[in-house]
Amino acid sequence: MKCYLCDCQKNHKREGKVRDDLSINILECDECGMVFLDKQKTNDEYYKNDSMLSADFFKFTKREGDSLEEQKRIFDIDNSFFIRTRYKKLKRILTGKKILDFGSGRADFLMLTKKVAKEVAGVELENVDEIYQKHNITLYKSLEQIDARGGGYDIITAFHVLEHLQDPVFILQKLASKLKEYGKIIIEVPNANDALLTIFKNKAYMEFIYWSAHLYSYNANTLTLLAKKAGLKVDFIKHIQKYPFSNTLYWLSKGLPGGHKQWEFFDSKGLQECYEHTLASLGATDTLMAQFSI
Repeated sequence: MKCYLCDCQKNHKREGKVRDDLSINILECDECGMVFLDKQKTNDEYYKNDSMLSADFFKFTKREGDSLEEQKRIFDIDNSFFIRTRYKKLKRILTGKKILDFGSGRADFLMLTKKVAKEVAGVELENVDEIYQKHNITLYKSLEQIDARGGGYDIITAFHVLEHLQDPVFILQKLASKLKEYGKIIIEVPNANDALLTIFKNKAYMEFIYWSAHLYSYNANTLTLLAKKAGLKVDFIKHIQKYPFSNTLYWLSKGLPGGHKQWEFFDSKGLQECYEHTLASLGATDTLMAQFSI
């Protein structure tokens, strides 16, 4: 199977399983290191129907809650913490800017950004129109709609979106066409070189973290190659540890997620900063944040 990034035909199977579809193999390119699934089973309809947060999603991710509604509520609470953390990291460069969030979900990031930005808008396939109307945030259902209404954004964000896209180069090129002259694209993705996969080689994690909706997994090298293939410059790639030390310990000890809730007494600010710095030096954090420019 040919690599999407470098066209190399040689690859090998990565250890692990796709948690919701055991018929899919996880492959890693022998040339560039791109990690990808050998079958792509998601499309626009999958996301329009809100299939990401289905009962199967919560069954496989072992989330808390006795009902689907309760599981979604807890998921939203957990997710809002990471969104606030992301906003705090980016607040300074978002201030006074015209912002477009691609794959903007239920507008949580845009609600925060609206407080400091000149203007905000989102692109989202899901049926979330009422949320955007309630908060007076512009919603596009496709990038083509922006062509019709005009564009020119200072910053376009895409958080945990690229790994879902069948043709990320094409989408990055389309996003770049919506930027002002000195505009920036800021993306965040899971790191294919996550320490639990590459250093600790935790079997339980390897059989949990891969998902049929995540078509590609990137590391710093493949993100750089992706940007260049889309004709973009890489301003920076930062290694970020989204989940704290307690979560890693819990995986190693129990083989389960949620350690940051069960063993949060480990997670002092100093320890987390040290842990993140160490993993970053090894390229093995769980998350990458990058900025591209035209």
